[in-house]
Amino acid sequence: MDLSDSLKGRRRARTAEASFPESDAGKPGNVRRAIRQVDVTVASQRRRQIMDAARACISEEGVEKLTLRKVADRARVSHATIAYYFNSRRELIDSALLEISEEFMIGLRQRHLVYGTNDLIDLTQVFLDPENPSSRFVVQMIDAGLHDPELRTLHDEFVSYGRDRIEQSIRAGMEMGDLRDDLDPKLAAALVHTVLIWWQSELAANATSRDMALAVGGLVLDLLQHRFSDDQTSAPRASATRSRNGHAAIATLPTTAEVIETSLLNDPRLSSRAATTLAETFRKLYELALDARDPEQD
Repeated sequence: MDLSDSLKGRRRARTAEASFPESDAGKPGNVRRAIRQVDVTVASQRRRQIMDAARACISEEGVEKLTLRKVADRARVSHATIAYYFNSRRELIDSALLEISEEFMIGLRQRHLVYGTNDLIDLTQVFLDPENPSSRFVVQMIDAGLHDPELRTLHDEFVSYGRDRIEQSIRAGMEMGDLRDDLDPKLAAALVHTVLIWWQSELAANATSRDMALAVGGLVLDLLQHRFSDDQTSAPRASATRSRNGHAAIATLPTTAEVIETSLLNDPRLSSRAATTLAETFRKLYELALDARDPEQD
């Protein structure tokens, strides 16, 4: 049973407990039923009150900082009242995230998208905005699903939606001639998606600047468009083991990846530190994308 079924079961159980049996006693029974129905309505409103407070806390401070005390204060209820509706902090968080995620995904799927290179550019610009709450929420849900089995299905849904959208735009870009025709769309989509998720998480933690995140995002999109000449792709592997500036290059990468790394290390616009950071980041992302590759394609 998944989380949604579990929560619905809990709601049904409590509704059943609250319902009043049919009475043949005439008007007194009717009065008692009316009173009980009012109680059920109040209980439903109280639960809604708690859920709204939890959602607001998550939106403002994130899952990690949510406490039952903060929710109780915002909902203007007691800690015992929250405990009546939710067995634990974890259950309250899962309920709130499930509800938010369902609404969020409905909104995403209702959007009309025009796939192609422009969509990739727009997605990168918007997603790597540190003030974008939707981006933060996506990263938050992907991370939560990695640590909470109850949310793993949502994690997979968010990842699948993001990669599918990127893959559709990559395929459209290839058909229009904007992107390289030798790309593996699924593998390239995994790479772009990893870049966006990683750098948005860095932005959310104030661990980097938006300029740096956009520079890396733009670099990845440039790589999808750049076509290497035969001379570059046939260069000996040893040529990528040391850059002009003396930085150690990354060995054991495929030839095309070595060329990309070397171009980063030799870029005169980058400082030594920035060049090394970008090269190392590219290697990690490349390896993550390879790991994400569908085994059936090999």
